Amino acid sequence: MERFFQYLNIFPMPLWLAMMFAPNHPLTERLSRPGALFIIAGLNYVVALALAVRRGQREGASLDFTSLEGIRKGLSSPEGAAAAWAHMLALDLFSGAWIYRECRRLNAPARVRIPSLFATLMAGPAGLMGFLIWRLRLPAYHPPTDNNP
Repeated sequence: MERFFQYLNIFPMPLWLAMMFAPNHPLTERLSRPGALFIIAGLNYVVALALAVRRGQREGASLDFTSLEGIRKGLSSPEGAAAAWAHMLALDLFSGAWIYRECRRLNAPARVRIPSLFATLMAGPAGLMGFLIWRLRLPAYHPPTDNNP
């Protein structure tokens, strides 16, 4: 399980570093778009979740997402912790790629892009929140409206 955990940590690092420090490289642009990399991140989570469920079944426990105690028990095994971590890594990467693309679209300076991406890598929603606050402060930014009935 430790090797799988190490893989989960290493897998997204090249894209994170590229989005921070090589934002104009064509490969960074291509890999930040929804595609195989994000499918693999999702697959990592599915594999980790399946391992956690299998361990729970072997120990006579079922996964219970309806109570805090059920979640605590589900996460208390190495497999459960890996599943939670894979979940966070996949969604943080997806959020980071969106932030990267928005930074490119809005010509955000590195002083915004790099801290936003680093904070998202380290503390997911906190980095996303910081970026969104910066983006809302832009005088020319107007969120898209849905005019469909």
